[in-house]
Amino acid sequence: MGLDKKFDMSELTIAKTVPGGPGAPVGIFTTPITLKENMIRLYEGKTPMWAPFSRGETYSSFVWCDPERIARSNPEKAGGIDGYGIEWVYVPAANGAMVRPGNPKVTDISKWEECVTIPDPDTWDWEGFAKSMEGTVPEDQALMFTVPGCLFERLIACMDYANAVVALIDEDQQEDVHRFFRQVTQVHKKTYSHLKKWFNPVIVNFNDDWGTQRAQAFSVETYKEMIFPYVKEIAEHVHSMGMYFDLHSCGVIEPFVPYLIEAGFDSWGGQPLNDKAKLKELYDNGKFVFTAHVELPMDATEEEMDKAVEEFINGIGKDNRCLIDVRGPEKLREKLYIASRKNYDKLVAEGKAIM
Repeated sequence: MGLDKKFDMSELTIAKTVPGGPGAPVGIFTTPITLKENMIRLYEGKTPMWAPFSRGETYSSFVWCDPERIARSNPEKAGGIDGYGIEWVYVPAANGAMVRPGNPKVTDISKWEECVTIPDPDTWDWEGFAKSMEGTVPEDQALMFTVPGCLFERLIACMDYANAVVALIDEDQQEDVHRFFRQVTQVHKKTYSHLKKWFNPVIVNFNDDWGTQRAQAFSVETYKEMIFPYVKEIAEHVHSMGMYFDLHSCGVIEPFVPYLIEAGFDSWGGQPLNDKAKLKELYDNGKFVFTAHVELPMDATEEEMDKAVEEFINGIGKDNRCLIDVRGPEKLREKLYIASRKNYDKLVAEGKAIM
């Protein structure tokens, strides 16, 4: 077992079953190197032995000592107050929480200091959180932490959506937004520092939705002026501690992609509303990781699955350097694994694999 191991069918034996996020658990194959080693190869810019799956191959956790995480994820308390003083209301249908609508905490961004508090991650119970995680993280999986509501979403939580968008683009309000974002940035830098100290994760996530179903929520110019400086600062901080920086941002944000890379993000999931194959062709720098979406109905035929796998291997997955978000029959995941493992062997044989 190791990097020189050529694919054989015995690898399809399911070694264990793990949570796969929404939906059923997923089976983990008997891989020649660990899931963690393969994921690190991807983030290092090397050729992974198979294209890693986005669900199940990392061990993902929220920051459970963050008051916001408690407020947003605790149905017994029906929501709660986060560290900024914002009230979250639990919504059973969504299995989560939203800010109580129609009563924004901040109605005048120039006076935000009078309306909200700035949380101090140094005061959170990191030791207790670390103890609660002991023995739960498999050694063979890369640990990843998800951090929600980072900049634009934080502004929305304080002001409601329409007011937040106006504040972001109104010249008379922008400096007040900058003042707020500078404080939020320090909160996130402290959070990532504590994650490094207590858990030493491989990947940390930044969660901020910047798009809608049709287009980005604001212009490229607004992104460059109002968002870019802060994500770049946080990315540099994360990298200085030896961790990789992942972005979760929903909606169509294709015009932002070159600036995501310039800011220092290492990966971006994004929704299939974005043409990932085209974006990879345009902006692939040998390091940035896109997520490919391979989705079929549960009753897909063998021929439909084979066609989807062929399109993946001949397209965005031709170098194995992407994450796969696979949805469909269990056999589709198996077929993608086989194809990308054989593709690795081919790349090695042709001298094209980055080792």
